[in-house]
Amino acid sequence: DEIEFVIGGDGNKRLELEEMVERERLQDKVQFLGSVPHKDVPSVLNRGHIFLNCSLTESFCIALIEAACCGLLPVSTNVGGI
Repeated sequence: DEIEFVIGGDGNKRLELEEMVERERLQDKVQFLGSVPHKDVPSVLNRGHIFLNCSLTESFCIALIEAACCGLLPVSTNVGGI
């Protein structure tokens, strides 16, 4: 009951994710932030506990390092490099 997903970014999967959230009735559990200005990234990351890197192609990303530096536990897809 206490899990909340905060999704930052405006990638090409956003509409699909928003439709899935609505279909599964998860509006009270998922917050879409859209594009997050770089200066606001630390405050957004500090709200969380886990950082999910869901990329199927990017094997190593700065966002993962930034999240780890903010104390989040990084979780990534198995694309190599991590």
